[in-house]
Amino acid sequence: MRLKVLTAALAAFAIVAVTASAQSSPPTKQAGKLIVGFDVPAPAFWNGRATGTTIRNPSGFEYAMSLAIAKQLKISQIELLRSPFGGLFSPSPKKYDVAFEEVTITPQRAKVVGFTAPYFDANQGVLIAKGVPKPKKIADLKPLQMCAQKDTTGLTWIQAKLRPTKKPLVYSASSSAAFDAVETGRCQALVLDVPIVVSQSKKKPGAYGGVVGQIVTGESYGGVMEKGSKMKPFIDKAIKTLKANGTLGKLTFKWFGYYPYKIYTLK
Repeated sequence: MRLKVLTAALAAFAIVAVTASAQSSPPTKQAGKLIVGFDVPAPAFWNGRATGTTIRNPSGFEYAMSLAIAKQLKISQIELLRSPFGGLFSPSPKKYDVAFEEVTITPQRAKVVGFTAPYFDANQGVLIAKGVPKPKKIADLKPLQMCAQKDTTGLTWIQAKLRPTKKPLVYSASSSAAFDAVETGRCQALVLDVPIVVSQSKKKPGAYGGVVGQIVTGESYGGVMEKGSKMKPFIDKAIKTLKANGTLGKLTFKWFGYYPYKIYTLK
Protein backbone atom coordinates (compact mmCIF):
# COMPACT_ATOMS: atom_id res chain seq x y z
CA MET A 1 0.00 0.00 0.00
CA ARG A 2 2.78 2.41 0.96
CA LEU A 3 4.62 1.55 -2.25
CA LYS A 4 1.54 2.41 -4.33
CA VAL A 5 1.09 5.69 -2.47
CA LEU A 6 4.77 6.57 -2.95
CA THR A 7 4.61 5.69 -6.67
CA ALA A 8 1.50 7.81 -7.13
CA ALA A 9 3.11 10.72 -5.29
CA LEU A 10 6.24 10.55 -7.45
CA ALA A 11 4.13 10.42 -10.61
CA ALA A 12 2.15 13.48 -9.50
CA PHE A 13 5.38 15.32 -8.68
CA ALA A 14 6.76 14.50 -12.14
CA ILE A 15 3.62 15.89 -13.81
CA VAL A 16 3.84 19.10 -11.77
CA ALA A 17 7.54 19.45 -12.62
CA VAL A 18 6.96 18.98 -16.33
CA THR A 19 4.05 21.46 -16.29
CA ALA A 20 6.10 24.06 -14.42
CA SER A 21 8.98 23.60 -16.87
CA ALA A 22 6.64 24.06 -19.83
CA GLN A 23 5.18 27.21 -18.30
CA SER A 24 8.67 28.68 -17.75
CA SER A 25 9.70 28.11 -21.38
CA PRO A 26 9.20 31.20 -23.59
CA PRO A 27 5.95 30.72 -25.58
CA THR A 28 7.50 31.55 -28.97
CA LYS A 29 5.51 31.13 -32.18
CA GLN A 30 7.77 28.22 -33.08
CA ALA A 31 9.19 26.07 -30.30
CA GLY A 32 12.87 26.70 -29.69
CA LYS A 33 13.05 29.61 -32.15
CA LEU A 34 12.83 33.38 -31.65
CA ILE A 35 11.45 35.17 -34.71
CA VAL A 36 12.57 38.80 -34.83
CA GLY A 37 11.09 41.37 -37.19
CA PHE A 38 13.37 43.98 -38.81
CA ASP A 39 13.36 46.57 -41.56
CA VAL A 40 16.04 48.38 -43.52
CA PRO A 41 17.59 50.83 -44.13
CA ALA A 42 18.43 51.35 -40.48
CA PRO A 43 22.17 52.21 -40.35
CA ALA A 44 23.90 50.92 -37.19
CA PHE A 45 20.65 49.35 -35.97
CA TRP A 46 20.47 46.80 -38.78
CA ASN A 47 23.36 46.46 -41.22
CA GLY A 48 23.47 43.89 -43.99
CA ARG A 49 21.84 43.15 -47.32
CA ALA A 50 18.12 42.45 -47.36
CA THR A 51 17.25 39.46 -49.51
CA GLY A 52 13.67 38.25 -49.79
CA THR A 53 12.22 38.16 -46.30
CA THR A 54 15.54 37.98 -44.45
CA ILE A 55 18.95 39.70 -44.35
CA ARG A 56 22.45 38.52 -45.22
CA ASN A 57 25.50 39.26 -43.06
CA PRO A 58 23.44 40.99 -40.36
CA SER A 59 25.04 43.20 -37.76
CA GLY A 60 24.14 46.30 -35.76
CA PHE A 61 22.71 47.31 -32.41
CA GLU A 62 19.26 45.70 -32.68
CA TYR A 63 20.68 42.56 -34.25
CA ALA A 64 23.23 42.17 -31.45
CA MET A 65 20.55 42.90 -28.87
CA SER A 66 18.30 40.24 -30.41
CA LEU A 67 21.06 37.67 -30.03
CA ALA A 68 21.64 38.74 -26.43
CA ILE A 69 17.92 38.44 -25.66
CA ALA A 70 17.76 34.98 -27.22
CA LYS A 71 20.70 33.96 -25.04
CA GLN A 72 18.93 35.26 -21.95
CA LEU A 73 15.88 33.20 -22.94
CA LYS A 74 18.09 30.15 -23.55
CA ILE A 75 16.95 30.00 -27.18
CA SER A 76 19.63 28.86 -29.60
CA GLN A 77 17.81 29.50 -32.88
CA ILE A 78 16.83 32.94 -34.18
CA GLU A 79 15.05 33.84 -37.41
CA LEU A 80 15.14 37.34 -38.90
CA LEU A 81 11.93 38.24 -40.74
CA ARG A 82 11.62 41.43 -42.76
CA SER A 83 8.56 43.30 -41.53
CA PRO A 84 8.07 46.74 -43.15
CA PHE A 85 7.72 49.60 -40.68
CA GLY A 86 4.46 50.75 -42.25
CA GLY A 87 2.71 47.51 -41.29
CA LEU A 88 3.84 47.33 -37.69
CA PHE A 89 0.86 49.14 -36.21
CA SER A 90 -1.86 46.90 -37.56
CA PRO A 91 -3.81 44.99 -34.89
CA SER A 92 -3.67 41.84 -37.03
CA PRO A 93 -1.66 38.80 -35.83
CA LYS A 94 2.11 39.08 -36.24
CA LYS A 95 4.37 36.54 -37.91
CA TYR A 96 7.18 37.46 -35.53
CA ASP A 97 7.58 37.15 -31.77
CA VAL A 98 8.93 40.68 -31.52
CA ALA A 99 10.07 43.34 -33.99
CA PHE A 100 12.94 45.71 -33.21
CA GLU A 101 12.66 48.62 -35.64
CA GLU A 102 13.46 51.82 -33.71
CA VAL A 103 9.81 52.24 -32.76
CA THR A 104 8.96 54.98 -30.28
CA ILE A 105 6.53 53.88 -27.59
CA THR A 106 3.38 56.04 -27.65
CA PRO A 107 -0.04 55.67 -25.99
CA GLN A 108 -1.76 55.77 -29.38
CA ARG A 109 0.33 52.92 -30.80
CA ALA A 110 -0.06 50.95 -27.58
CA LYS A 111 -3.81 50.80 -28.22
CA VAL A 112 -3.31 48.38 -31.11
CA VAL A 113 0.05 46.67 -30.48
CA GLY A 114 2.05 45.54 -27.50
CA PHE A 115 5.44 46.98 -26.55
CA THR A 116 8.37 45.49 -24.71
CA ALA A 117 10.14 47.35 -21.95
CA PRO A 118 12.12 50.33 -23.36
CA TYR A 119 15.57 49.41 -24.66
CA PHE A 120 16.84 52.68 -26.17
CA ASP A 121 16.32 56.37 -25.33
CA ALA A 122 15.88 58.55 -28.41
CA ASN A 123 14.97 62.21 -28.80
CA GLN A 124 14.28 63.77 -32.19
CA GLY A 125 17.28 64.92 -34.22
CA VAL A 126 17.46 67.54 -36.97
CA LEU A 127 19.45 66.77 -40.12
CA ILE A 128 19.82 69.71 -42.51
CA ALA A 129 20.74 69.97 -46.18
CA LYS A 130 24.04 71.43 -47.32
CA GLY A 131 23.97 75.21 -47.59
CA VAL A 132 21.15 75.67 -45.06
CA PRO A 133 22.03 78.15 -42.29
CA LYS A 134 22.57 76.26 -39.05
CA PRO A 135 19.52 76.64 -36.78
CA LYS A 136 20.38 77.76 -33.26
CA LYS A 137 16.88 77.47 -31.81
CA ILE A 138 13.61 75.74 -32.62
CA ALA A 139 12.11 78.94 -34.03
CA ASP A 140 14.79 78.92 -36.75
CA LEU A 141 13.19 75.77 -38.19
CA LYS A 142 9.79 77.37 -38.86
CA PRO A 143 10.59 79.01 -42.24
CA LEU A 144 12.47 75.97 -43.59
CA GLN A 145 11.08 73.27 -45.85
CA MET A 146 10.71 70.52 -43.28
CA CYS A 147 10.23 66.82 -43.97
CA ALA A 148 9.62 63.60 -42.08
CA GLN A 149 8.78 59.96 -42.56
CA LYS A 150 5.12 58.94 -42.38
CA ASP A 151 3.83 57.52 -39.09
CA THR A 152 6.78 58.82 -37.08
CA THR A 153 6.86 60.92 -33.94
CA GLY A 154 9.07 63.36 -35.87
CA LEU A 155 6.18 64.13 -38.21
CA THR A 156 3.81 64.47 -35.27
CA TRP A 157 6.17 66.95 -33.63
CA ILE A 158 6.45 69.04 -36.81
CA GLN A 159 2.70 69.20 -37.30
CA ALA A 160 1.60 69.64 -33.67
CA LYS A 161 4.48 71.53 -32.07
CA LEU A 162 6.58 73.32 -34.70
CA ARG A 163 3.81 74.24 -37.16
CA PRO A 164 6.14 75.49 -39.90
CA THR A 165 5.15 78.10 -42.47
CA LYS A 166 5.50 75.56 -45.31
CA LYS A 167 3.64 72.27 -45.46
CA PRO A 168 6.10 69.50 -44.50
CA LEU A 169 7.06 66.89 -47.06
CA VAL A 170 6.04 63.39 -45.97
CA TYR A 171 7.75 60.23 -47.19
CA SER A 172 5.91 56.97 -46.70
CA ALA A 173 8.11 54.31 -48.30
CA SER A 174 11.09 54.40 -45.94
CA SER A 175 13.58 56.75 -44.34
CA SER A 176 15.82 56.46 -47.42
CA ALA A 177 13.39 58.63 -49.43
CA ALA A 178 13.58 61.34 -46.77
CA PHE A 179 17.39 61.15 -46.66
CA ASP A 180 17.50 61.47 -50.46
CA ALA A 181 15.34 64.60 -50.26
CA VAL A 182 17.74 66.18 -47.77
CA GLU A 183 20.74 65.21 -49.88
CA THR A 184 19.27 66.84 -52.99
CA GLY A 185 18.13 69.92 -51.07
CA ARG A 186 14.42 69.41 -51.73
CA CYS A 187 14.00 69.06 -47.98
CA GLN A 188 15.96 71.56 -45.93
CA ALA A 189 15.54 69.91 -42.55
CA LEU A 190 14.52 66.37 -41.62
CA VAL A 191 13.22 65.53 -38.16
CA LEU A 192 13.85 61.92 -37.19
CA ASP A 193 15.21 60.02 -34.21
CA VAL A 194 18.69 61.16 -33.12
CA PRO A 195 20.49 57.81 -33.50
CA ILE A 196 19.05 57.33 -37.00
CA VAL A 197 20.11 60.74 -38.36
CA VAL A 198 23.51 60.54 -36.65
CA SER A 199 24.14 57.11 -38.16
CA GLN A 200 23.07 58.27 -41.64
CA SER A 201 25.23 61.37 -41.42
CA LYS A 202 28.25 59.24 -40.52
CA LYS A 203 27.41 56.73 -43.25
CA LYS A 204 27.49 59.42 -45.96
CA PRO A 205 29.90 62.13 -44.77
CA GLY A 206 29.65 65.32 -46.80
CA ALA A 207 26.22 64.51 -48.23
CA TYR A 208 24.35 66.67 -45.72
CA GLY A 209 24.73 69.85 -43.72
CA GLY A 210 25.02 67.77 -40.56
CA VAL A 211 22.98 66.95 -37.47
CA VAL A 212 22.51 70.39 -35.97
CA GLY A 213 20.81 69.42 -32.75
CA GLN A 214 18.23 67.42 -30.90
CA ILE A 215 14.77 68.22 -29.62
CA VAL A 216 14.19 66.75 -26.17
CA THR A 217 11.00 64.69 -26.22
CA GLY A 218 11.81 61.98 -23.68
CA GLU A 219 11.09 59.19 -26.14
CA SER A 220 12.12 55.55 -25.87
CA TYR A 221 12.18 52.64 -28.29
CA GLY A 222 10.34 49.42 -27.55
CA GLY A 223 9.96 46.15 -29.41
CA VAL A 224 6.61 45.66 -31.17
CA MET A 225 4.51 42.59 -30.33
CA GLU A 226 0.95 41.41 -30.69
CA LYS A 227 -1.37 43.03 -28.20
CA GLY A 228 -1.45 40.81 -25.11
CA SER A 229 1.49 38.66 -26.25
CA LYS A 230 2.49 36.03 -23.69
CA MET A 231 6.11 36.65 -24.69
CA LYS A 232 6.14 40.12 -23.13
CA PRO A 233 7.20 39.19 -19.57
CA PHE A 234 10.01 36.99 -20.91
CA ILE A 235 11.44 39.61 -23.25
CA ASP A 236 10.92 42.41 -20.71
CA LYS A 237 12.95 40.49 -18.15
CA ALA A 238 15.73 39.87 -20.68
CA ILE A 239 15.90 43.57 -21.67
CA LYS A 240 15.98 44.71 -18.04
CA THR A 241 18.79 42.25 -17.32
CA LEU A 242 20.79 43.48 -20.33
CA LYS A 243 20.33 47.05 -19.11
CA ALA A 244 21.38 46.22 -15.58
CA ASN A 245 24.50 44.27 -16.54
CA GLY A 246 25.70 47.02 -18.91
CA THR A 247 25.26 45.07 -22.16
CA LEU A 248 22.95 47.62 -23.80
CA GLY A 249 25.23 50.49 -22.82
CA LYS A 250 28.23 48.79 -24.40
CA LEU A 251 26.28 48.02 -27.58
CA THR A 252 25.11 51.64 -27.83
CA PHE A 253 28.65 52.98 -27.75
CA LYS A 254 29.92 50.25 -30.09
CA TRP A 255 27.39 50.93 -32.82
CA PHE A 256 26.80 54.66 -32.47
CA GLY A 257 30.01 55.96 -30.94
CA TYR A 258 28.43 59.04 -29.39
CA TYR A 259 26.90 60.17 -26.16
CA PRO A 260 23.38 61.57 -26.58
CA TYR A 261 23.90 64.27 -23.96
CA LYS A 262 26.74 65.76 -26.02
CA ILE A 263 24.46 66.65 -28.92
CA TYR A 264 23.35 70.29 -28.91
CA THR A 265 19.78 70.80 -27.70
CA LEU A 266 17.53 73.12 -29.68
CA LYS A 267 15.12 75.09 -27.50
